[in-house]
Amino acid sequence: MDVKILNFETVLHPPTWCEIDLKALAYNFEQLQKVGAKNMSHSLGIMPVIKADAYGHGMFQVAEALSKSGCKYLGVSNVNEGVTLRAGGFKQKILLFESTLPAEARDIIEYKLTPTVCSLEMAHALDHLAHQAGIQIPVHIKIDTGMGRLGVNEDQAADFVQRMREGCAHLILEGVYTHFPVADSDRDFTLGQMRRFRDIVYTLENQFITFSLVHAGNSMGLGDYKSDLFNLARPGIMLYGIYPLEDLKKKVHLKPVMSTKARIIFVQTIARGRGISYGHTFKAKEDMTVAVLSIGYSNGYLRSLSNKAFVLISGVRCPVVGRVTMDQTIVDITAVTLSGRIPKIGEEAVIMGTQKGSSISVDEIAHWADTISYEILCSLGNRLPRVYHS
Repeated sequence: MDVKILNFETVLHPPTWCEIDLKALAYNFEQLQKVGAKNMSHSLGIMPVIKADAYGHGMFQVAEALSKSGCKYLGVSNVNEGVTLRAGGFKQKILLFESTLPAEARDIIEYKLTPTVCSLEMAHALDHLAHQAGIQIPVHIKIDTGMGRLGVNEDQAADFVQRMREGCAHLILEGVYTHFPVADSDRDFTLGQMRRFRDIVYTLENQFITFSLVHAGNSMGLGDYKSDLFNLARPGIMLYGIYPLEDLKKKVHLKPVMSTKARIIFVQTIARGRGISYGHTFKAKEDMTVAVLSIGYSNGYLRSLSNKAFVLISGVRCPVVGRVTMDQTIVDITAVTLSGRIPKIGEEAVIMGTQKGSSISVDEIAHWADTISYEILCSLGNRLPRVYHS
């Protein structure tokens, strides 16, 4: 297997790192395309979401792997991410999900990015610059059908689009979309969103306003909702091998893309009654052997995992004991020593991933930390060196 070590300057063997499996990424992309073809009657494919440095997986490397797999669309959050991709040589259509500021209109046009528009102020800024350049530029309009974040209110959507058509001759109304905030928890509400969004699109079609791209499905929307209206989907978390809902495992098989590892930097015996780490929130009930790992909350391993999480050493689940500190975490390796061996300094511990047939998933870590898998991936991926397997 070809391994590329990136983001390291002088450290060839980092004490803590993430491994990114680009073959798993390509596999997931292929599987999600199949789901899109099944759940959308007129599917034009999927638009992988690679914002936030591809959920901590590395935006450049992920975009490159997706390009090799034939990806035609990429979704990012803002202008900076879009410009970064263009500077890296990526030619795909790049949609900006964030409703941008009028001051960013010039960069959008210069770098051929596709903006989301949900204010007339932004529409007019783009139209003015496009007029000066003698060009027309494609835009997508976001309609708020229940997210309560960005987007034109659904009650005002038809009027808003009509005013854009009449007042912005240099804008191409290429796409229209909405977003599902509770697709994993409230099916009735989500189906209601789909019906109301469909009504808006049909109303606009009756006014001879049509869009070549109509989309709404995030990972959950793509995986669990069928529609003959949508022709594009925007999977994020599922691209990286994580399921927003356990039931989706029955519908599509995915592979985790990220794993995280740390080295043992110290081993010692703790006598019965002694406290461990700050605040002595853990005290040994009997003599025990512990290992100190080179990972802490400065590396994205959350302090809320203290006394809750497990790691893998020699394929054995070893509990985190005491508080996670800035740079180190202490784990109880007594169960390993009972098998007749004492782990050595420098040995790998698996924080997230698989070792000798045992696994710790990002969902488990998120449960222990009382958060969501998205935060765990971003926290670890964006703070640790990454090793890419392709």
